[in-house]
Amino acid sequence: MWLRPFIACALAVSFSSVSSAALSAERWVIQFKPGTIGDAKQLSGKISELARVHKQNFLLIRPFGERGAVVVADSDEPAQVRQRLLSDPAIESVDQDRRIQLRAQSPLIGLLNALDPARQSRSWFHQDLATQPASINTGVMWTNFHGTAPTVVAVLDTGVLPSHPMLQGHLLPGYDFISDPVIAADGQSTGSTDRDSDPSDPGDGVTPADLAADPVCGQLSQSSWHGTFVSSLVAGNPIASEGIFSVNWNAAILPVRVLGKCGGFSSDLADAIRWAAGLGVPGAPANPFPAKVINLSLGAQGACVASIEGAAITAARQVGALVLVSAGNDGSTVDSPANCPGAFGVAAIDQEGLKASYSNFGPGIQLAAPGGDGAFPIWSASNTGTDGPVSNTYSTKVGTSFSAPMVASAASLYWSLNPAASVDMVESLLKSTSRPFLSLNNRPACSADLTNTECNCTQALCGAGMLDVANLVNTQVFGGLTNLFSNTGNVIPPGETRTFSSEGSFNASGQEVSAVSFDVINVIKSSPDVPNPVLALNGLNVDITVPAGVSGFDLRSQVSGGRTAIASVVVANPGATSPTVLASLFSPLVNGTSTGSGVPSATVNDSDSGGAPNSSGGGGGGGALNLFGLWCAAFLLLCFKRIK
Repeated sequence: MWLRPFIACALAVSFSSVSSAALSAERWVIQFKPGTIGDAKQLSGKISELARVHKQNFLLIRPFGERGAVVVADSDEPAQVRQRLLSDPAIESVDQDRRIQLRAQSPLIGLLNALDPARQSRSWFHQDLATQPASINTGVMWTNFHGTAPTVVAVLDTGVLPSHPMLQGHLLPGYDFISDPVIAADGQSTGSTDRDSDPSDPGDGVTPADLAADPVCGQLSQSSWHGTFVSSLVAGNPIASEGIFSVNWNAAILPVRVLGKCGGFSSDLADAIRWAAGLGVPGAPANPFPAKVINLSLGAQGACVASIEGAAITAARQVGALVLVSAGNDGSTVDSPANCPGAFGVAAIDQEGLKASYSNFGPGIQLAAPGGDGAFPIWSASNTGTDGPVSNTYSTKVGTSFSAPMVASAASLYWSLNPAASVDMVESLLKSTSRPFLSLNNRPACSADLTNTECNCTQALCGAGMLDVANLVNTQVFGGLTNLFSNTGNVIPPGETRTFSSEGSFNASGQEVSAVSFDVINVIKSSPDVPNPVLALNGLNVDITVPAGVSGFDLRSQVSGGRTAIASVVVANPGATSPTVLASLFSPLVNGTSTGSGVPSATVNDSDSGGAPNSSGGGGGGGALNLFGLWCAAFLLLCFKRIK
C-alpha cells in the first residue's frame, strides 16, 4: 500500500514520521478484544502504545467499529509485525485493509450498436424462455405482475447520478462511505474523513495524475458509472424507446458509495454494509431506511476476511438483510466477499445458459443469472462523460456485476409480497424456484480445473440453478396479488397526466379480477389550498393528473379482500427530484403511519370478492412495508477498462 499523508485528518495521529512514498507501508484493520478499550477516545492512546511496545511506525487513519482502528504500518517486514501484534493479549485480529474493485467488463459500444440496430435484443434476459433459454423469465411475470409495495435495495457501489431518467423517483437519501480523499475525488472532505451524505458519483476515471497519486490504480481508464448501471438494473424506470427494462419497477434504491478512483477499501465496505442494514456506524448518521436487500457488485481476490467484510455480512444477515455478491470475473475461484459465510454469491451465465467464460465459480455460489457476453451484453443506464458526468445515455457492460443485481431485484419483488419473510426463507425460495441448468452437447461440463471457459454449469459449481423470477413470484399468487405499474415510470411533471395499471391482479382465491380500487395517500403539497391529484378510472387502469403545487404522493391499488399495492410517485420535471420529497413520502410508510392527505378512492366493485374495497387492510402482506420516498438519480457510462 502507499501512504498518502493527506488521508490523515483531525482524527489521525502520527506517532512517528512516515514517508508518503514508503513502498513498504500497508493499511491494516486492528481490532481489540472486548474490555480493552473503554471508548473511541482511548483509541489513539492504544495505537500509540502499540507503536511504542512493538517499535513500529503507525499512522491512525480512523476508528473502525466499536473497538477497532484502520492504521497504516510502515515496516520492511509487515508479515512479522502482524504476527507480533497478534501475540499481543489486547488484540483480537489484524488484517489487511484490502482494495476492492468493480466486477464488470465493458465491450465496445460501437460494435454492439452495429450488431443491434433495432434495439430489440437489448433486454434479451427478459424475453420468454423459448426465445432465450437463459432468460430470468420476467416477461412471463410481467403478464400478471410488476411489483407491489416497494422494498429497499441498497446498492453499494460507485454512487449514482441523480438525473438519469431510469432512476427518477427511485432513489432514497444515501451516504458516501469512502474515507480516503484520493479515492473519493469529490472535493467533499470533512476534515476527519472524506465521508459525507452525498452518494453522487463524480466519476472514477483514472488520469495520469491519479496514477501518480495512487499507483495501485494500475492503468488509465474512463469513468464507469457502474453504480447507476447496477441501480437501474434493479429498479430503473422502463425505457421502452431504448428497449431497456429493470427487474422491479417499484423498488427503492438506497445508494451507498464505497468505490471511487481505483476501487475502495474493505474497511469502508464493512461499515457501509452495516449502515445499509440499519446498524449503527460510529461517525455516520443513522440510516432511516434499512435495506432488506444489499447488492455488492464488487470484490477482491482471495479468501473472506472474517474480521472485516465477513463480520459485517453476518451482522447484516442477523438483522434481516440478504447480501447479494457477484462472484468475480477471473474465470476461476470465487472472490471475496462472495465467499464469505452468509453471503449469497451469484455467478454469470450467457444467453445460451452456459457459465460465462469470465465468471468465477465454485462451491460458494448460490445461484446463476445472466451476465452477458460480447454478442449479448447487458444494457442499462450510463453517461457519456469520460471523467465527470456529461449527458445521460445507455450502454453495455458484461460481468458478474450484473448477475447479482438481477437476483437482488428478484428478492425485493418477493419481499414486497411477503414482508414478514425471513432471510433464510427468501434465500431458500430463490434457489428452489430456479430452473435447472442447460446442458449443451458441444460444451464440456464445468470442473474446477476448467478456468476461463464457457461450460455447462453444475449445481456443485454454479449454484442451485438459473434465476427464474416468474417461478419465485408465483409462490405468492394464490394469496392474492395486486399489480400496480406505469410503463412511463413513477415521475410525473407538474400539470401532466400518467396512466397506472393494475392489470393482472388476483384475489385471495387466485382468480384474476376485473376491478380494483385506487386512491392516493401521503400527498405532499405546497399549501393546503392546492388541490389533490385527480384520478380518472378506466377499468383496471387509472389516469392521474397532478396539479401544480403537489410534489409527491403514494398511489394505492387494492383488490377487495386482497393485497394492497403502493407506488410512490414524485411530481417533478425530469432531473429535478429532491431527496427531501422522497424521504417525506417514505417515512410515514416505513413507520407504519400515514401523515399525508388522503383522497377518497375511485372504486369499481370486484364481482369476484366481497368486502370493503376501500379498506386499507388486506391479506398476505404487501402493505407492511409500504415505503417509497424515492428520488431521482442517474449515472452511468461505458468504461473501456477490463477490471480484473
